[in-house]
Amino acid sequence: MTETGTLIIGGGLAGLAAGYTLEGKQPYIIAERELRPGGLSATIKTKGYFFDYSGHLLHLRWPETTELILSLLGNNCMLLERNAKVRIFGKNIPFPFQANLKKLPEKVRSECVREFLKAADLGMPPQEHENYKCWAERVFGKGISRHFMLPYNFKLLQHPLDKVTTEWCAPFVPMPDRNDILKGAYGSSQKKFGYNTVFRYPKKGGIGFLAEKMAETLSGLRLGCEVISINMETKTAEIKNLGKIKFRHLINTAPLPFFIKMQKNAPKHILSHASRLKSNTVYVLNLGIKKPAPKTHWAYFPEKKYPFYRAGAASNFSNETAPKGKASLYLEFAFPPDSDNGNGEIDFNKLEKTSFRALKECGFIKNLNQIEEKLWLKMNPAYVIYDRERAEALPEIFSWLKDRGIFSIGRYGAWKYSFMEEAIKEGIEAARSILKE
Repeated sequence: MTETGTLIIGGGLAGLAAGYTLEGKQPYIIAERELRPGGLSATIKTKGYFFDYSGHLLHLRWPETTELILSLLGNNCMLLERNAKVRIFGKNIPFPFQANLKKLPEKVRSECVREFLKAADLGMPPQEHENYKCWAERVFGKGISRHFMLPYNFKLLQHPLDKVTTEWCAPFVPMPDRNDILKGAYGSSQKKFGYNTVFRYPKKGGIGFLAEKMAETLSGLRLGCEVISINMETKTAEIKNLGKIKFRHLINTAPLPFFIKMQKNAPKHILSHASRLKSNTVYVLNLGIKKPAPKTHWAYFPEKKYPFYRAGAASNFSNETAPKGKASLYLEFAFPPDSDNGNGEIDFNKLEKTSFRALKECGFIKNLNQIEEKLWLKMNPAYVIYDRERAEALPEIFSWLKDRGIFSIGRYGAWKYSFMEEAIKEGIEAARSILKE
């Protein structure tokens, strides 16, 4: 039996950051089931293209993690200003929709402004246990909600919005005030809104370059090693290709419901809570095309006629993501959890044909002959569903984990809507807590 100080489940950014912090200070093993590091922050290289799992961009806000990330990227880092659109009513509206109503049809613009002012004048306080639908209509009015907030977020989450709670909204939903919305509807505004007005991206290697660079220094990283089961009473784990591992400390970054199922002695009420946690499934269709390509970084598609909810041009983050004279696009499609688990529920050929026609209609491509490469990637889980069941289940689960000294971190280990820098921050913090013991 192999013994180690800390077992880290998952070699995504959170797990890698934990290992990075422990390196040279305490023995550790990172057990990553894939044959590459990075998790969903990895990049797939094929025929000269660098394809990511959707538009994974770096939005940096904390000094320590910013310094670490920039030192790892070195000269291989670009700072870009967001160029994002909303495709609606046959037009490309600057993002965010609610602050750029001017280009909308006059009737729709008037409805959005009128209903926003009505909601603002009412000044209704938040309701107890407010759902997303009520929140959107209270904050933005029924017009903006009807045309963008509700159709887009249902398309994204694939879950009834009157069952979705609002804890995730504050950092991620741009919140222009009355003057901003009126100016965006009838005047001219250059003001930027949202957490992602600027972002960083590697010049070469795709977003996976960051994980690969961090992984270079990690002596405890083990690839192709899936954790099968964990026994916290004996502090041992069964791991494919490693056998039985005995550990003193445990950091989990795997999806929380799956992690709970790994436990040999989890009580029934904890297993029941874990079964209540929901997420959607996202498929990403990466395309290699012959130029020309769209000029935007990405666009949102709230209307039902578009099968994807978002599409972007990774080659506008960096032209090194495609061979010279080529471009790379990505399309994101959301489905309920566990969609198409080998059962053929999704007709991918039909989805491609519909999507290619939509790309041509909205100007992302000029003709189908431009498309020369494609790669489907699956994220399951993708977006965590915030609902009452999650709110009730997580405190019970995390109390049980805390009693056993388990750190469960990152987007999926903590079961939340998060971003790459936060995953790195949580990995560092978990490792430091262990080093203090």
